Amino acid sequence: IKKRKFTVLAIMAFSILLNCRNSSVPSIEVVAKVDGENLSREDLLRWLPSAIPEDQKAILSRQYIDRWVQKTVLAQAAKADGIKLTDYENWSLDFLQKDMLTQKYLTAKLPRDIIITDQEISTYYDQNRQQFLRNEDEVHLVQLYLDNRDRAIDEEIKEQDNLLEVIKKNFLDSQPGRIVERNGDLGYVPINSLKKEIARLVRSGNTGRIYGPINIEQGYYYFQMMDKQTGGSYRSLDLVEEEIRLRLIAIKSEKLTEEMA
Repeated sequence: IKKRKFTVLAIMAFSILLNCRNSSVPSIEVVAKVDGENLSREDLLRWLPSAIPEDQKAILSRQYIDRWVQKTVLAQAAKADGIKLTDYENWSLDFLQKDMLTQKYLTAKLPRDIIITDQEISTYYDQNRQQFLRNEDEVHLVQLYLDNRDRAIDEEIKEQDNLLEVIKKNFLDSQPGRIVERNGDLGYVPINSLKKEIARLVRSGNTGRIYGPINIEQGYYYFQMMDKQTGGSYRSLDLVEEEIRLRLIAIKSEKLTEEMA
């Protein structure tokens, strides 16, 4: 009960804080308090990401204040019961602090842009081709999943030979509800990772053809195979170029770090 009271008071305080944007209005300096420990307005604003929309700040702040109150209440209870961190746990905290300081130091001292040339990428690919071997059959897939069948989209797909163009033209790749089934170009995916109904069609089907609508899980599914590759084949350089670039940046960063130590 006591903990819940603290949480409610904190949320009320922050609602007032949100309305204190005008400098002529006094601002609340303490937005939550638990037996002598305070969460200040400054601490809360410092925690909030600067880029988040205004309408999200209140939600995130309430969540943070609730967590702060909960953790503070429990931490105070632990201290009251004589519970302490072990030597190893204290060492871990000290190590974490050193690690964070190290990362900030490296961020400040290392070059912001580590240049990787096309020749370096090509050389790495030639010398490490075995790393880019496919372990199983893959398909380059463009997919569209709709919760409800749309006859206009059906007609448009019939007239087109490019499913991705239909998706982009109708903004079907930017629907906020598309979480489980992402619409658009999926790149190469293992055939075994697809739903059984789709995998069966992919294995026997032809590239370029648009399949659908297929009624799956209370929705309608369309897909187009752009390419199929068998297990044991090599991914081409253009497919792994960005992956290699990131690897080489990591290698160069590690080398520069060793030189600075």
